[in-house]
Amino acid sequence: MLSDMDEQPPDQRIDSVFHRAPRRRRTQPALSRDRIVAATITLLDREGSSALTMRRVAAELGVHATSLYWYVERREDLVDLAVDEILAGAAAAPPADGLPWDAAVKETARRFYAALTEHTWAAEFAGSRPLVGPNAVALSRRIIEALGGLGGGEERRAVAIRAVSNQILGAATSAVAMRAAKESPAEEHEGALATAVSEADALAVEHTFFDQALDLVVRGIGAEHGA
Repeated sequence: MLSDMDEQPPDQRIDSVFHRAPRRRRTQPALSRDRIVAATITLLDREGSSALTMRRVAAELGVHATSLYWYVERREDLVDLAVDEILAGAAAAPPADGLPWDAAVKETARRFYAALTEHTWAAEFAGSRPLVGPNAVALSRRIIEALGGLGGGEERRAVAIRAVSNQILGAATSAVAMRAAKESPAEEHEGALATAVSEADALAVEHTFFDQALDLVVRGIGAEHGA
């Protein structure tokens, strides 16, 4: 997740909607990528990830599905564009200049996590799709740059990057799953609690503890780097 994908040579980039040149049309288009992304988010918020198809998005827009192929090639493009769009607000608010590395990491991670968990489908998709859109890259780069000042070898910094990445994506995925469980029939949620092997385990089933876990990760990184 936390990588400067934009800095890779073109021949080494993954095939992503963000790396393809837009197709040109001879006439003024009735659609736009922005309209398609907005319709995708509306559909996902209303009906969830399983409802997303090119045909359903086209129906939201009142056009034929073939019209979408001027702007996107496949369903995965819709996913990637929608996920990056919901990260726009978080990406637009960088940490203040001169903020200590640990505060910058935690502030950016919290914004990233909050944006993903605001939309259940976003957290679901973010755990399975490469986050290479401009907003995701901007957020990732802030964390990488904050961690880059710690010194140490490349592998140690890579481990720190991976630890923060896993915390954001893992916690977001877990949080939306917990939300769904709490919204399910009471007996199912109570059944999950009944499997807890201790009071602490039951608390972990009930609460995300994102901030506390993030603090633990960041303190561990600081200790490892002597910061």
